[in-house]
Amino acid sequence: MGSIRRGMLKTTVFSQRIRKMRKEFDGKTQAVRGSLIAELEELHQWALERAKKARKEKHKQKWSRIAAYIAKCVNVVMRDYDSNKILARLEELEKKVHELREKDRQAGKRS
Repeated sequence: MGSIRRGMLKTTVFSQRIRKMRKEFDGKTQAVRGSLIAELEELHQWALERAKKARKEKHKQKWSRIAAYIAKCVNVVMRDYDSNKILARLEELEKKVHELREKDRQAGKRS
C-alpha cells in the first residue's frame, strides 16, 4: 500500500507542476499579448489622428487604411493564441506601412 501511495503522491506532484507551468506560461503569454494590444491601440489612435488632420483626401485614405489594418491586427491578437499568426499580421502591417511610405517617396512627398 505504501508504494501505491508514494506513486500517487509523485503523480500528484507531477501534475501539479505541469498545471503550475501551464498557468505561468499562460500568464506570461497574456501579459505579452496585453502589452502588444496596448501598443497597437496607441498606434491605431495615432493613425486615426493623422487621418483626421490630413489635408489631402489621398493622405486621409492612406492613414485610414493603416488604422483599419491596425484594428484588424488588434482583433487577431485578442482572439488568436497562435504566435505565428500574430507575427505574420505584424509583419504584414509593417510591410503595408513600408509600401505606403515608398509610394510617398516616389511621389516626392513627405509622410
